[in-house]
Amino acid sequence: MKQLSLIVFSLMFAMSLIAQPASIQRKKNPYKWMIGISWNVIDDDGNAYSNLLDIPGSWNYEYFPSRLSIDRYLRRGWSLEGSAAFNRYSSSKLINDTTGRSGIFVCADFQVKYSFGRFLRRVKWLDPYMSMGLGGTYRATQDPNFTPLVTTTFGVNFWFARKWGIQVQTAGKLALSLDFFETDADYLQHSIGIIYRFDPKKKSSNRFTKSQHKWLNEKQRYNRRNT
Repeated sequence: MKQLSLIVFSLMFAMSLIAQPASIQRKKNPYKWMIGISWNVIDDDGNAYSNLLDIPGSWNYEYFPSRLSIDRYLRRGWSLEGSAAFNRYSSSKLINDTTGRSGIFVCADFQVKYSFGRFLRRVKWLDPYMSMGLGGTYRATQDPNFTPLVTTTFGVNFWFARKWGIQVQTAGKLALSLDFFETDADYLQHSIGIIYRFDPKKKSSNRFTKSQHKWLNEKQRYNRRNT
């Protein structure tokens, strides 16, 4: 399901690893930690190459934010991200070419992320990225209920303030099963939400230098000799 989209995402991610020039670097890391909360949509209708935007018929979503993420920046555009999401399948939606199914959905992912924002020095508010990793999904409508997956994600961060931004992304989830090319356990997950980044810690300047400390010790020794 949705395997054409998954292949495109994977190829784009591979090209980003090959094409990145080592000479492009920002003077400092843009953040140390980044957290996010978002709405997520599950498209699990079984149509591999069509109806990608069938919102009323195929998209399952909640009206409250139900996805959490945490991102740890490493260096030169690379970071690690962990995320978890909750959703529910509606019986009126198309699930693997059928309707009448309902139940909860829970997933968790751990991914390696690469940000292209470091290439856009003059457009600091725009930060496109790609990521790839492993995850697992529990679906009450699926048999078996738990599925291990490979996840490939393409997204964009829009920074409207120094620390606050809006994140929009689409993730392709490819099931790790024996019938890799025939399985109906693949799906797409879209999300949009708010992100907040923590500035990297600045090294504090120690005004109490070694020379000052040495002078203080000498003064103490001088006072002891004169008492």
